[in-house]
Parts: sequence; structure tokens; C-alpha cells
Amino acid sequence: MDEFSYWREARQYDPDHAEKVRKKFLSNTLTTNQKMELYNCSVAGNVETLKSLVEEKGYQILEECSASGYFWTVLHYAAHYGFDNIINYVLEYFQNNPNKKNILNLQSNLGLSPLFICLNSTSTPEKKKAVLEIFVKYDAIDFKVCSKENEDIYDICKKHGLLDFFLSILKED
Repeated sequence: MDEFSYWREARQYDPDHAEKVRKKFLSNTLTTNQKMELYNCSVAGNVETLKSLVEEKGYQILEECSASGYFWTVLHYAAHYGFDNIINYVLEYFQNNPNKKNILNLQSNLGLSPLFICLNSTSTPEKKKAVLEIFVKYDAIDFKVCSKENEDIYDICKKHGLLDFFLSILKED
């Protein structure tokens, strides 16, 4: 039994909740070329281009810019590559949105939130720590979200040797 079992209830992936959130918030209105613009700036870490697309061209920041049905947004891709500049921008963009935790924890087809994607990526531990700090700073973690493997934020941090760090920044916050 792990040390958190006494206060963590058993969590399970909820496909109905994931689908409900995607239907409510995920956009799929841009052309393929427009989606590629969002994708390209998110995988390159080009926050200025992203700002221009969102603020000047009116692109939806929650556009599905992956292949259809994978449900990856700019935030998912930026998290995968550890681009904290884009992550900061997106989290700041939704800071005052009453649905921010649902939005910022939108799950992919595999049940992975952007934060889970970052922690499971090949990014350096330093990048993963920076992203964890950003999510804590913006109070953007939905502690009830689980992947399809029924792993929550604690399980994933533990698996990647980040649990002590994560608990320390939660304590500071």
C-alpha cells in the first residue's frame, strides 16, 4: 500500500467525463492549414506566433490541432515538448475562466491531460519540474483526473521520480 492510500480514494478514468469536457470546450472549426499553424507554433515553442494567431486572427486556443480523434490542443503539444512559455500563456489565458480546470486538463484519446503528457514525455526532469510549477502556480491541476491506466497526478509523479518535488511545491503553495 502506498503512503497516500489513506487519504486518496481509488481513482478511475471516466470516459464519459472526458468526452463531456471535450464536447463542451474543444473546438474543431479551423481549416487544416490553420490547424497546422497552431501545431507548428506549439511544437516550436513560438509563443509570439501563437499570440498573433489567437489575439489577432481569432483562432480558438482550444482547437484540436492533432489528427482528428486524438484531441490534442496547443497545450498538449507544448506540454509534450516542455515549452513553458506557451504553457504559461495558455494557463494565463484561462486564469479567470470558471471552467479552467476542465479546460486545462482536457484529456486526449488516451486519457492524458497536458500535464500528464509532459510528465510522461522524454523532456528533461528540469523541464518537467518547471511545468509542474506553472500548473501549481495557476491552480490548474484537477486532482480527480486519471489516465486510462487509472494513474492520477501522484502516480505519474511517483513513476517519474518527481513526487517529492511535487509535494514540496504543493506545500509551498
